[in-house]
Amino acid sequence: MIGVLHKLFLAVGLSTGVVVGTQSQNIALADEPGTVLITGSSRGVGFELAKQYAVKEWKVIATCRTPSEADDLVRLAESYPNVVIEEMDVTDVDEIEALAKGYAGTPIDVLINNAGIFGTVSLQRFEELDYSTFVDVMAVNVFGPLKVTQAFADSVAASEKKKIVTITSGLGSMTLTEEAFEGYYFYRASKASVNIIGRTLAADLRDRGILIGLFNPGIVDTGFGGTNYDGPKLTPEEAVAALIGFVETLSPETAATMINYDGVPMPW
Repeated sequence: MIGVLHKLFLAVGLSTGVVVGTQSQNIALADEPGTVLITGSSRGVGFELAKQYAVKEWKVIATCRTPSEADDLVRLAESYPNVVIEEMDVTDVDEIEALAKGYAGTPIDVLINNAGIFGTVSLQRFEELDYSTFVDVMAVNVFGPLKVTQAFADSVAASEKKKIVTITSGLGSMTLTEEAFEGYYFYRASKASVNIIGRTLAADLRDRGILIGLFNPGIVDTGFGGTNYDGPKLTPEEAVAALIGFVETLSPETAATMINYDGVPMPW
């Protein structure tokens, strides 16, 4: 298993040296604060996003499924008055639409579709495929970003920056080697779906001035996925710094293209 995961690690765009570029990060630090809405903000990359944007003095709308259990996020909001916690399950249409209605008329410069699940690894092997798990993974990773984008598009269009970014994965690429394609059926399918949805959204929202970004953070040391991989990983701080840099430099030239954490476009 470890040998295959090491090949996957290289295939999805990380080197064993784990080097993160700094040019886009420097640009990000100089960017004027705005309003950002982040899904899945209670832990991992989502929480680190909320923290770094809070430090940068952005207004942060940090959404999560169960705020009462998001202790770290609550403490962050207590320290930074520019952080607002909102309850939103990305698979719950009523919650999504209710929150979007509550923010109607409020410009949201950046929407980051971060909420996601990997799904139990053992239930994504050919011999053990569990289709209820497939439904769950697709609901969170595919339906969620699409519905949230649809619901908040007016608020993003009313802003100055007009950017929507969805977290994708190199595991959704169709250019990996045959060996690197083993397993992870549901998660791969969800990220390949997110990519084509991103392309479609870019076409539909272009006339409203909205840019769609697709970002691969690589393998981040958050425990996400449960694959027992023990090779080199990015820290959440490194991955999010690269992500924020990507957001701030997102342009028509890089929109609707899967971009790796190091700024390199990834074929899919």
